[in-house]
Amino acid sequence: MLHRITGRATKCGPSAISAIAGVPTHEAAAIIRRLYHRRAVNGVYMDELAAALAELGWTPDYTLRHPKYRERHYARRQAEWERLFSSVPFDIRAVTLGRFLDAAPPGTWAISASDHFVAYGDGHVADSGAWFSRRATPWSRANPDHGRTALRRVREAVRFVRISRRVEG
Repeated sequence: MLHRITGRATKCGPSAISAIAGVPTHEAAAIIRRLYHRRAVNGVYMDELAAALAELGWTPDYTLRHPKYRERHYARRQAEWERLFSSVPFDIRAVTLGRFLDAAPPGTWAISASDHFVAYGDGHVADSGAWFSRRATPWSRANPDHGRTALRRVREAVRFVRISRRVEG
């Protein structure tokens, strides 16, 4: 189930984290800044998004990669990428966002398509407001706003599962 995206940060990476984990976007951006010693979060890679979600109690359990982009695994730290993704089963396949979402894959997904992150879960999509709403809405190709994004190429899609509740201290 996706959460409504809240918070001050408006970028797509923190928005996907917010939709999946239910934290405000500025908190998601703060986690990425802390983990990767970044001054600002203007864009993230899948490994950075996965590391932030791991901090919030989520782990990747399946990955779909586009054949053209399979060589670029990680953003800054190959060891971090290997820790997160080395044992995660994956398929390599070219697919559009519409074809991927029309199949209604089970689980909660972070999808990288055309340099943009989208969160998907239980038939609903959400993002930073660039393509979809910050509120999770049902995916439907019949929706004109959804139909215009259906032909975007999926670079990488990662299914995440909840491993633990985050402990507030």
